[in-house]
Amino acid sequence: MKTDKTVGYALIGATAVGLVSALAVSPVALPMSSETTLEHIGYMLRVTARMAFVMLLLAYVARPLGQLSGRTFGLMRLRRYLGLSAALSHTVHLGYVCAYLLVSSDPTNWITVVFGVAAFGLMWVMALTSNNRAQRAMGLWWRRVHLVGMHYIWLIFMQTFVGVALAASSGWAQAMSVLGFVALAVRASAWLSQRFSRTA
Repeated sequence: MKTDKTVGYALIGATAVGLVSALAVSPVALPMSSETTLEHIGYMLRVTARMAFVMLLLAYVARPLGQLSGRTFGLMRLRRYLGLSAALSHTVHLGYVCAYLLVSSDPTNWITVVFGVAAFGLMWVMALTSNNRAQRAMGLWWRRVHLVGMHYIWLIFMQTFVGVALAASSGWAQAMSVLGFVALAVRASAWLSQRFSRTA
């Protein structure tokens, strides 16, 4: 257990280092202008979204992979820290979303804002309750909140990546979309396997 915590905290630390490294190599030209500012914000939006989504997907498939293969590959023990790493990256992403809304002249799509805010809210609720004390206090509601939250956040990410992949033919967006559908297929397969095993 102590080893798992050490590895978990190292994972969160590595995520923080990755975010700082991305900031260090981001395209920033001095003196800053509206154009270079938007380029920097766009770069960080992409990096933080990809980092958060990959961490989320690893947590998303941890239990289903174990159910299908009989092996967890260590993901189950680190699932809590993967979720916290995703929340960290997603929080930085929100900062850049706010910066983009302030700097950009693009019209605000309030439907997107509302659904996006809900995703951030669920992410933070999941992060704040990612501990044994909260799990015991919430009982069955803990699993319900985390299950709904994971699927909802997955959906918001997929809506974004699939939309970009179709509109801009982005290789990164296409790769993220494929990973997202693969993760969903893993969860669906595990669910069907468990369902059939109960009725066999």
